[in-house]
Amino acid sequence: MLPFYTADQLDQLPAGARLGVIGNPIAHSKSPQMQQPALDAAGIPARYVRLLAGAEEGAFEALLGQLADRDFIGVNVTVPFKKRAHDAAVSLDPLAQLSGAVNTLVRRADGWHGYNTDGPGFSRAIEECFGRPLRELRVLIMGACGGAGSALACQCALEECPDLTLVNRPRPELEQLVAKLKPHTAAPITALHFDSPELPAAVAAADLIVNATSLGLHEGDPMPLPPGLLQPGQCLYDIVTHETALHRTATARGCRAATGQGMLLWQGAIAFEHWFARNPDVRQMKIGLYGEATH
Repeated sequence: MLPFYTADQLDQLPAGARLGVIGNPIAHSKSPQMQQPALDAAGIPARYVRLLAGAEEGAFEALLGQLADRDFIGVNVTVPFKKRAHDAAVSLDPLAQLSGAVNTLVRRADGWHGYNTDGPGFSRAIEECFGRPLRELRVLIMGACGGAGSALACQCALEECPDLTLVNRPRPELEQLVAKLKPHTAAPITALHFDSPELPAAVAAADLIVNATSLGLHEGDPMPLPPGLLQPGQCLYDIVTHETALHRTATARGCRAATGQGMLLWQGAIAFEHWFARNPDVRQMKIGLYGEATH
């Protein structure tokens, strides 16, 4: 097998390739090492592959057409194609409709059906990590206007979290996101910038602080908020899948901190459920991702 396949290399797909993940770049994706064990454990004779779509106009949509011709069951979609997957779908689940982003497509007779599993995957991860359902928590999301952050904000609104604070650099999209979410929840939604004077009080009032920024992807990145604002007993969820400086600092200050590994796992498990209308063997998915099932 190749590390990934372009539209011009589909004739080289391994036998049984009927599922995959589309992105650009895509070689780094961990989805195959998570999904293939689930397929094998379920006795489903299918291969899951990485697919590189061109960034030019129409390339993503053309690739979807080629995959449909090859009888693909479905695909995951990652950066930068979640909006284009939304636009290509013939139907959308409530979160995909609200967020404008699709990360899972299921092929049926009438076309591709779109779902956003990032939000429910996040929700399951939060309850697994911290023992409390998302709907009970006062949540502050940093990087709320990003692709992941906006989906998580939508999930919080749909679950009617008692309080939601969205933090981002000054952008028109921040106020637009608040306006879009308000019809879906009776709870207060507050928009702040990283330099807003109200930020320290908002952080102190939050039960769950979420880092949905890209800060922490690389060693040496600055932290997205001053560490002194974190309070013992708070929950800190960093969607980056490895430990970051923010994660380590939060732990040192008495917070309960977790990486984004759980969200990665559960969004993939929920995608499997959409494809096959059955639950995957999550233990095998964990082993595929981490080498053991204890994470």
